[in-house]
Amino acid sequence: MKNIFKILSILAVSILVSCNSNDDSIVTNEKGNVQLFFDHTFNGDKLLLNTSFYTNSNNESLQISRFSYIISNIRLINDKGEIFTYPKNESYFIIDNGANQLTIDLENVPAANYTSITFGIGVDQEKYLTGENDQQEFWDLAAQHEMTWAWITGYKFINMEGVFRSNEVEGTPNFSVHVGSHGTALDNYKEITLSLPNTARVRENMKPSIHFLVDANKILDGINKIKLSENLNPAGTTASIMVNANLSPKIHQNATEMFTVDHVHNSGESH
Repeated sequence: MKNIFKILSILAVSILVSCNSNDDSIVTNEKGNVQLFFDHTFNGDKLLLNTSFYTNSNNESLQISRFSYIISNIRLINDKGEIFTYPKNESYFIIDNGANQLTIDLENVPAANYTSITFGIGVDQEKYLTGENDQQEFWDLAAQHEMTWAWITGYKFINMEGVFRSNEVEGTPNFSVHVGSHGTALDNYKEITLSLPNTARVRENMKPSIHFLVDANKILDGINKIKLSENLNPAGTTASIMVNANLSPKIHQNATEMFTVDHVHNSGESH
């Protein structure tokens, strides 16, 4: 009997040591990093630029040559309901499929178990109204990715371009969808909040990666159905939707639908 108790005692100590060695507790003032990874699709298919034609419910087929957008004002909410707001001046990022710029790396994030994320699509008026000098570095970066107009009209929040086919048009016209806030006249900035399917565990030695699926089809084929064939120029060669007080808000409303969180990898796992 004494030997049995001795064995049980040894096992109990071994289990305790093992649990402590794999401790996932949160250390006060500990910080870590988070990666956001954006995986582009079109109505369930992998989005390949300049390759495939993708058909939407508007009976139009799109071949996309550019798909890029601005992500901003990122906030992470943990399992206690506490909100971590990423520093505003560092919280503006460009996702550009053509440049293979698909990730955002957030640094110095407080250790916690995060359950949801909030972010904006575009540049908010508060930031825009600080003036060009205040945001010169990001403005120049945005210009390099063709995400700006002149300063008076501001940033392009979304830039999708390519060619399309439709039974209602001849040939394969070009199309461009450029949506922003157009200065102070029309504010299309939107924010969305998404729940995470499993917690993102931020630790000093653990870097979670949040994997988003982004459906480019939603831009024209979401809550609002928008036909490129109805926006052709008189020559029938180009469909251009840019500074449009009627369509731009509808497209940006559609854009809030295009993001879903597919999964979260913790501890540096691969996608």
